[in-house]
Amino acid sequence: MLSISYCASTIIKDMVDILLTNDDGYQSIGFISLLKELSKEFSVLAITSPDGKSWTGKAITAKREMDLKKVKIDGFDILVLNGTPADCVQVGIYNILKKLPRMVVSGINDGPNIGRGRILSSGTVGAAMEASIIGIKAIASSFCLFSDVYRKPVKKINFIDSKNCPILKNAAEITFKLVKTLIKKDFSKDVDLFSINIPFNATINSDFEITKLFKDTDWKLFHKKNNKFIHHTPFLKIKDLQSGTDLKALKEGKISITPISLELASEKSFKEFKQIIKKEW
Repeated sequence: MLSISYCASTIIKDMVDILLTNDDGYQSIGFISLLKELSKEFSVLAITSPDGKSWTGKAITAKREMDLKKVKIDGFDILVLNGTPADCVQVGIYNILKKLPRMVVSGINDGPNIGRGRILSSGTVGAAMEASIIGIKAIASSFCLFSDVYRKPVKKINFIDSKNCPILKNAAEITFKLVKTLIKKDFSKDVDLFSINIPFNATINSDFEITKLFKDTDWKLFHKKNNKFIHHTPFLKIKDLQSGTDLKALKEGKISITPISLELASEKSFKEFKQIIKKEW
């Protein structure tokens, strides 16, 4: 059951364990399933966009006002902000909570977020990146809606129909297990967030692998139609799979857990290039 009311007050709680968001909107079965699972053990502030914000990355809304309202679904209060997933993290942390949450969890995303291109473009991962920049532990969770990563549909699934929540039950339990594992641990200094990708048929007992991001080789995003360009998500081409990558793990039916660093400078080559520039400048 869904009810909507405008949020009269911005301050909700002094502190919560987890700030939960996503990029598929507040009616997403991945989001609702994860909210229900996390709430079994943790206090959760759920704040998300009214509808899908896929491919927005870590975008921040500027030069326009955003509205905040409260929605109730199945007894859970959800704050809905008409902005990006990263906006939701910012507003939730700085304008709603008085104290920092222990962790930000983003998901469960409708579809996998694997490879460099998708990770950097994903609104789900973008929200986790925003949290890590602020200095909060973060996990982005994504679900492969296909029988394999060739994008062969298992069946057509309505991702905003609450009747389909049972499809995400295992994925929610798997994400919950990772949250419980990491929320009490200190991340390594070279890890800013974790991205977990869950195969369609995975269960809590499925094999997992700690992975790195595969390198996208075919990254054409826009296709011309008449005199206009339209976005199409590139198909994943399964060839020459590099061992240890998220794509290979998913292809093998394993849960992929990828530690991600936002340290964009190349530490390994820092001294080498410093000498080159010093000599050649």
